[in-house]
Amino acid sequence: MSSTKKPISQKHADREKQESRTLTRVYYTFLLGLAAECYLFLVYRGFISGTIQAVLTWNKILNVALWLGLAALVTGVVVGYVKRQDKKLRIIMTWVAGAGVFFFISSWIMTRFFTNGFGVIAMCILVPILVVLSLIYLLYQPECALSAVVLSGAMFSVWLRGASAHSDVWNMPVIAGCVVVAVLLAAALFLVNKARQNDGKLWGLRVFSAECDYRIVFTVLAAAAALVLLAAVLPGITYYLMWVLGILLFAELVFYTTKLM
Repeated sequence: MSSTKKPISQKHADREKQESRTLTRVYYTFLLGLAAECYLFLVYRGFISGTIQAVLTWNKILNVALWLGLAALVTGVVVGYVKRQDKKLRIIMTWVAGAGVFFFISSWIMTRFFTNGFGVIAMCILVPILVVLSLIYLLYQPECALSAVVLSGAMFSVWLRGASAHSDVWNMPVIAGCVVVAVLLAAALFLVNKARQNDGKLWGLRVFSAECDYRIVFTVLAAAAALVLLAAVLPGITYYLMWVLGILLFAELVFYTTKLM
């Protein structure tokens, strides 16, 4: 009777191949993040710190980039879907759509929130955060990536609540946003529980590893929702809530790092 199990040498080869693909993705993600950050610093130098002529020029460039980004996004999604059987073209269109998303969103934020360079500064901060979260997704378990995204998003929500506490324009919208975030986290709790009941799968797709400790994920989601709602009610303690979320994020990353060893 022949065995269907792979020999140990084949398993090692498959694992090395998977590790090589992961490291390649990490390398490209880092380079893309570095390129995006250099572009944003260039925009800051001309659009925020430059002369009046430079500001006007960059305003035109960013508006063109916004519409080109939207066109690239639509083209990438449509062509990628229509030609989804062509793997090579689908990958190219994914890159096109990704570039479109970056230029469309970044250009809109930088031109929409021009006062005091808030939009450009926000993008300069947001890009490294997204790169780090992407690296966590590539290197760690899916549940670790989810927990990191949730805690990072909760920290941003809490910070935004504190920053808008004395604003006549943004106070109520941010409170409403905190409530929406809490509702979304409650929905995520429901989906995580559904995945737990189906061996880490949702709608037939594996979203969590077989060794996932769901207690950690449930705790992260519940704590994030509670702290965001607390910030909505008591904006004066947002500084301390951010520390709590930061400690939880650090502890979560340490926990999943030890599981990889």
